[in-house]
Amino acid sequence: MFENIVNTVIDVKGKTKDNIKARFDVVLFCNCKNMELVYDGSRVAKPRASFVLEKNAQLLVYKWLKSMCFPDGHVSNISRLVNTEECRLYGMKSHDCHVFMQTLIPLAFRNLLPKGI
Repeated sequence: MFENIVNTVIDVKGKTKDNIKARFDVVLFCNCKNMELVYDGSRVAKPRASFVLEKNAQLLVYKWLKSMCFPDGHVSNISRLVNTEECRLYGMKSHDCHVFMQTLIPLAFRNLLPKGI
């Protein structure tokens, strides 16, 4: 669940859940005109979703995570699991993901995403 949320918000290629099939479902089940696919002749374009961070906001989140320090025994040193050059997280254990989802996601994305998300 953690990877699905983070990969979708950060828009990781090949790992995001915001794909063409999901956008077809938006047409069927939701009334979100800004999320529908745009047909341009022979091409289909997927407009940028409001829950996806811009590139500079993504870099801010990774730099913020790189600067994090936690007390011993609470969670592993998350700063060692962040690669700011490649903009990715790696080697996270299930407890790290749990702590990230409970405590860090609300803080990390609070000012970067629109209020309704």
